[in-house]
Amino acid sequence: MIVYPKEIVIAALKDFFSEDPYYHYVKDAWGFPLVQDHTDLPLDAGYIQNGILDNTTARLYIGENYRFDNIFYPALLVKHGGSKYVPISINRDTTKVKWSERLFIDGYGHEYIMRNPEHFVFSGAWEGSIIVDVKSRSMRARDDLAELVGIYFTQIGYEMLRKAGVIVKPITVGSPSETDDRNDKLFSQSLTLDIRTEWQVNAPITNVLEVINFVMEFGRLGELHPTTDPNFSISTQDRVTDVIDLIMTGQPLPYFSPLYQPIQPPGPITG
Repeated sequence: MIVYPKEIVIAALKDFFSEDPYYHYVKDAWGFPLVQDHTDLPLDAGYIQNGILDNTTARLYIGENYRFDNIFYPALLVKHGGSKYVPISINRDTTKVKWSERLFIDGYGHEYIMRNPEHFVFSGAWEGSIIVDVKSRSMRARDDLAELVGIYFTQIGYEMLRKAGVIVKPITVGSPSETDDRNDKLFSQSLTLDIRTEWQVNAPITNVLEVINFVMEFGRLGELHPTTDPNFSISTQDRVTDVIDLIMTGQPLPYFSPLYQPIQPPGPITG
């Protein structure tokens, strides 16, 4: 709802601008922006040199708002703009069941495909906004960064974000502004990303026992290699719900029920 979309947007911006030759983003050993004192650093530190990106320092700050918003420029400051819960359907998919197919083959080569329930599905969605504030000391840097951020979320990074579970809908670009900041000017512009993210919970039910098949074959137990009488077998099927109903009502269980425990078996039986 809040943390995941915001962190995804920040990570996407960092990956994108880490390959930019001019507004170059560099992270330190702990994953934070490498913003350091530029004293005694060469003027081209952080820019591309001889075809290789210089990682001495970052030329752009990317992170959460309200932290370094007035210290390092240019900067892309990301904050959450609110969200709302959106049901997937009227019943919120609470009656949706995922089914699987299993192939059964008996000793005679008969094949039967049985569909079994695998999961109960519960799902929903969140819609909201993520705000990216562009702040810089120059008008050109503000315009360039606003364009790059807009192009990335509408074209370049759309599929990557979709695979991560966050959909960016049409972007709203606010009007630019200019304010006085000490003895200099501060140029700002905001981009609002309308986002949607969906969630789904699968409650497994594959281990739920639904039906018990019980088969008995009659033959001679005293022989070394006993053979069963052909065409002489008993097969029955008990549903767990039916057995529970019999137990709860105090009725006797069928003889061939798996839960029935006879004192004396009626003759030689092989199972």
